[in-house]
Amino acid sequence: MEGFIVSDQYHLYPRFLEMMKQHFMEGKLVYVEDTVEGLESAPSALIGLFTGRNVGKQAGRPSCP
Repeated sequence: MEGFIVSDQYHLYPRFLEMMKQHFMEGKLVYVEDTVEGLESAPSALIGLFTGRNVGKQAGRPSCP
């Protein structure tokens, strides 16, 4: 396994955007977010992060009264 430093590759960012723009316009890029409502859901959401229960990015949203 080999890592890299993002700032070392920043000069490639405009090329990346140009390459990915077409995929985005065609709807081939999909953003997945797993949202939970309210602070009372935070403990189970945290456990879900470590057990693989969530899908995509885990986000919380305050519940409205």
